[in-house]
Amino acid sequence: MSEAAQAFPAHTLSFDLTDDEARIIAARAGFRRTLRRGFSTRHVAPLVAFMLLLAFAAILALTGLIARRVAEAAILLAAMAFMANRLAAHWRMRRAQTPPPVTRGAAPTLVTMDASGLSVQTPAGARRIEFPACREAEVTGALIYLWTEKDEPTVIPTRAFASEADADRFVATLRGAIARAARSG
Repeated sequence: MSEAAQAFPAHTLSFDLTDDEARIIAARAGFRRTLRRGFSTRHVAPLVAFMLLLAFAAILALTGLIARRVAEAAILLAAMAFMANRLAAHWRMRRAQTPPPVTRGAAPTLVTMDASGLSVQTPAGARRIEFPACREAEVTGALIYLWTEKDEPTVIPTRAFASEADADRFVATLRGAIARAARSG
């Protein structure tokens, strides 16, 4: 028997997600997808460009290479462009955090962990998640997220466990299995 199986014997967890949990999960997954697409780079680059243009216009105006009025106009245009970009970035972030409508089935979700991964049976169908395909396991709020390489979460509420200690042991086992899979493959 492997170390993962000894640490947390294979068994099935059964749970239903509440509407609030489903909305939180959808919003968090959308936010992570947006960040993964380079949002932070697109967010910082305009600030750097704006600061460089300010410095460049100020230096040219101070040395007399361009008129003061031209430098002021350039700075005002740069400020307007920067603020428009900032507004667009704000709306992209807001849209990423707005969860899509979540449809849930009547049947509970069943999650079974074994030494090589998780089997997840949802009303939408079954899927298998191998530990080498996982990026990380985290606990946020009362939800345990298992993130795959594509930032598709498998989420288990901590209330599905008999105790908080069982939930903590489950997360520790997930993290250990993911780390072992990363080292070996």
